[in-house]
Amino acid sequence: MLRSKFKDDGIVLLNKGRGITSFGAINKLKRLINADKTGHAGTLDPMAEGLLIVMVNNATKFSDDLMKKDKEYYVELELGYETDTYDTEGEVTKKYEGEVNISEEQATVTVRSFLGEIEQIPPMYSAIKVDGEKLYNLARKGIEVERKPRKVNIYSIREIRMEKGDTYKISFYAEVSSGTYIRSLVRDIGEKTGFYATMTRLIRTKIDKFSLDGSVSLEEIEEGLGDLIVPEKNKDGSPEGIEGKIRNMLDNMLKDTVLRENYKLIRKALKFKDIESIFNYKNITVSSEKYRNLKNGMTVISGIKKFGNMNSVKENELYSVYVTDSGEGDRQFKGIIKVVRKVHDKVYLKRDKYFL
Repeated sequence: MLRSKFKDDGIVLLNKGRGITSFGAINKLKRLINADKTGHAGTLDPMAEGLLIVMVNNATKFSDDLMKKDKEYYVELELGYETDTYDTEGEVTKKYEGEVNISEEQATVTVRSFLGEIEQIPPMYSAIKVDGEKLYNLARKGIEVERKPRKVNIYSIREIRMEKGDTYKISFYAEVSSGTYIRSLVRDIGEKTGFYATMTRLIRTKIDKFSLDGSVSLEEIEEGLGDLIVPEKNKDGSPEGIEGKIRNMLDNMLKDTVLRENYKLIRKALKFKDIESIFNYKNITVSSEKYRNLKNGMTVISGIKKFGNMNSVKENELYSVYVTDSGEGDRQFKGIIKVVRKVHDKVYLKRDKYFL
């Protein structure tokens, strides 16, 4: 594998498997493609599976933006007991000694009763900080502290299914606001049934507009990277004189060709999405001259020509900016700009935190 840096800015929709931490998953990806930086938009516990948005290189600047997006999960729970972690990784703290006896209709009504805005107490085994220390560190020391309830939104719950055998299991899909703890939701469902509950499986299926359907696993990435081209080294050394110069030139051309081909293979293996795919901003196309002005800090344009309806232009609004290549006629994404001020038909624009 070539050890050249992967320099593109963008995201990878990673399908994280069970048993690996989010940190471990993104670091493995970073090593595989030799990127400068990687980050993720929302931790998944080791036992959780599914969609992890991995931001590569300068896309990490938008970690906070992506963290705040709504999410969807597939959830499985088991009635009859509760653990200190609210999932199967913890120790059983409460157990229902009788027979779990609940009808499908009662279970469905109970699960659906959590729709809408609810107050939720975060679990002790979470990364929330209290007085500078993460709750899970306190929990591991056997210390439990009071947690303030927080408001979250359960937008939808669908495909509720029940399975009754040796144990009573319930599964469903839930679309929720950022900051929702599914383990706490499961615990609260158990409390409301009166039988306790523990989360047995969790798969994140969506983050905002991004879906698990378009994701790729670490194993699939490794398999795809197996097709990378490794050029043979010249074991005999290069000849001297003009022949040596020609040989070096050809070697460099070969190296550039290989790098281009390998970049294509890497992007294909990653199902790589360029950074502009992150944004839901309106688009604006500017001239090369205006682009150069933006690179230097700020420019002003006639809003009537570019925006049409000036009433729709708001101060501090963000836009994705494009420049048209006069030779090719193609629009090239150049970054994010902000409306600084609007005066009559003039709109003052400034480059924002990502700009090429």
